[in-house]
Formats: sequence, C-alpha cells, structure tokens
Amino acid sequence: MSAQIEIIPAKLNFGTTGPSTEWVIDVHIKNKSGKKDYLLTHQFSHEYQVLFTSKTLMPDSSIVMRVKFQPREKAVYNEKIELYFASMEEPIILPVYAEVAYLNPQDHIPCPDFSRLAADCCADNMFMVEVVDDATGVGISAASVEIHEEHLTRLRLKTMGDGKVSNSIPIGYYQVIASHPDYLSGEYVGYINHSHSRVIIRLKKKEKPSAKSDTLLVPIATVEEEKPILVITNDSLTSKDELLPSDRFRPNNVVLLLDVSSSMAKDDKLELMKLALKQLVTALRPQDKITLISYADEAKVLLPTTSGDQNARIMAIVNELHADGSTSGAKGFAASYQAIRKAFIKGGNNQLMVVTDGVFQPQDQADINKLVKRSARKNITTSIVGIQCVSFAELKLSEVCTLGHGSFLVLNTREDLNLLIEELKKRSAS
Repeated sequence: MSAQIEIIPAKLNFGTTGPSTEWVIDVHIKNKSGKKDYLLTHQFSHEYQVLFTSKTLMPDSSIVMRVKFQPREKAVYNEKIELYFASMEEPIILPVYAEVAYLNPQDHIPCPDFSRLAADCCADNMFMVEVVDDATGVGISAASVEIHEEHLTRLRLKTMGDGKVSNSIPIGYYQVIASHPDYLSGEYVGYINHSHSRVIIRLKKKEKPSAKSDTLLVPIATVEEEKPILVITNDSLTSKDELLPSDRFRPNNVVLLLDVSSSMAKDDKLELMKLALKQLVTALRPQDKITLISYADEAKVLLPTTSGDQNARIMAIVNELHADGSTSGAKGFAASYQAIRKAFIKGGNNQLMVVTDGVFQPQDQADINKLVKRSARKNITTSIVGIQCVSFAELKLSEVCTLGHGSFLVLNTREDLNLLIEELKKRSAS
C-alpha cells in the first residue's frame, strides 16, 4: 500500500548548516490511491516543529507537512522519521540528514503557519538583479523587475541607470521576471539565498515591425514538404487510422495551449514543442478536432477548431511559432476551455493539453486551479507537457494535472516526441 503514498521530497537534507540554510521545508504527501487515507502520527523529535494543512488525504489529492528544523546543539543528525498512515501496517520512513555547524539565530521564531510562506521564518537576504542587453551586455535602465513566490508578489522594482537593482528578501525559491518596452521579457526561477544572491537576466531586443503590412501571412505548405518525424507508410487516411483505429479510439476534441513566453526560446525547447506537435498532427483523423492557442503576456487563438485532416494548415501555423513575453496562463486556460465546450464531442475525448517549460505566474495560479477543477466536473481532462522543467516546476504542474484528472508528461529530448500521441491514445481508448 505504501506505493500509493508519495512523499516529495523523499529525504530532508539540510546539509552542512550555515547562514544560507533553508530551515523550513514543505513536504508534499500525495495519496495516489482511490481511497481516503489518514496520517495518524509521526515520530519527529523536539528538534522539529511540524505543521499540516490537513491529516486527511482524499483520493488523488495532496497535503503539505511543513517541517522547521531547530537543533539545540552542533552535531550530525542522521535520523529516520516514521510516518504512520491508517492504510498501512508499517510506517513510511522519511530520512533526515544535517551536519549542524551553525545554529539558526531565528530559532525562536515559530514555524510559519500556512497563511504565510515558509521563507517568512528566515532572515532577510540582500540580493541584486542585473538586467542586461543580450547582444551587448550593457545594463538596461528602468527595466521592471517583479519577484514572485507561490501566490504572492513579493517585490516590484526598477533598475537603475546601470541596469542593477538591490533589495532584501527572505531566503526562498522565487520567480524573477524582468521586462522593458523595447525588449522581450525574461525570467529566472530558483533559490535566492546568501550563496546565490546575484541574478543576471539577459533580454533580447524586439524586432521592429515591418512597414509593408500588418497582416501575418501564413505560408501554404504540403504534407510532403513538412516531412513529419513519424514515418507513415503512405499519406492516406488508412495509415492514420492505423495509429488511431476508429474501432478502438473515440473521436478527439483537443485544444493545445502553447507556452510561447521568452523562456521557451532558450536551449531547444521551442523546437522540441514544434516537433512534438507535428508528431501529433500526423495521427489526427477527419473525425478529430484540434484547436491551437498560444499564451505569453496574452492569449491568442492561432487555429480555430479545425478537422484533424487539415495537416498542411496546422503544420504551417506550428512552423510560425516564436517565443516572446512573460508567462501568464489564466487567460489561455479560459480561452481553451471555452473552445473545448463550444466543440464538445459527446462520448468523445474532450481534452486540454498545455505545453510549457515552467510554473504559471502566482497571481494566475488560483484562477487556473478553479478553471481546471470546474472543467474536470464537466468531463474535460487537463494534461500538461513539461519541457525541460526544473523539479519545483514539475511538482507544481503535476498538482494542476491532478485537479484536471489528467497526466503530467515530461518532454526532455527528441526521444520523447511520441508522448502527445500516447496521451491521446490513453484518453480516447474505447
């Protein structure tokens, strides 16, 4: 039964303690079974303060256990904490390790409750953000810098003439977004602490719009010109039916919500997304419906709901995708669910697939969660494809998928390109 309970992180490692130590850790306990469970008791000693959002684990849901480490003396801690659940005869073991070479001067501050953030227990840390021109390396004056943590906007700042700005903030895990009217937005996601107190964000200049026309011309292409990665024996509908045979797979009404924020331009994330989308297109049949919506600063319908056999039209739009802006997803989710409801297939697979490389902005997350849960009650599944995500982003995105009764899929390399097709098969199987 223990396989039905997932503990993230599976080990609490405080390392060798010092001024930059994160003394408070949030542990996510996920019930992967279809039955209600209870956390009965734990064996944390007096060196720890422990709080819970709840001790009742509903089916396919999570609780948070907040642990504050408060050692009284310098020593090596190598413990195995026992967690007892109602469904199990044996406890789950949570290893804890720390080499305490430094004692927390804020040890007297109580473990912050869940109306505050874990970082609120820690001393403020001075940090600097540098916003620079990607081409020249010169600092960008008057750039806007926003610091987000979970569902809160911590700070809003402006860079000085040299492109730098300093301030203090509690040690923690943050999303830092930099923007300027003349540049594409950029972001950093990670820890800010004493050992990592300098963040450099490089922004690319916006291309000047062409004076010839304001109309976006979509080139006409043929299926043969696109050369899909997936090899199909011929271009007939029969070969498509071999991927999704009509007698085995129900019609699909799928909306692809695509993250085209500036972070997607890094590495080969955008290219991976395009290749995976092209793979999916090769499998769609005339009875399937597909809609493409992008989101960055705003949501934009790239392809209204279209029959799945319109390969050339769909692939031409995929080829035109480019990255620009910050990650703001709430409007994209709202537009996506509206499109799914409008084209709803009774008895079919009605699904939203979100493709992104990171978490949503904190001010959007609560609205997104509400939309996802409301849509799940109307038999609309929500799955997310994470492209080269950090572990924190994977955790947060997985929680959204749980609310949407969908899957969290990981797209890291070209070996993973078939995962969109496999997800569609999973959801549309008769």
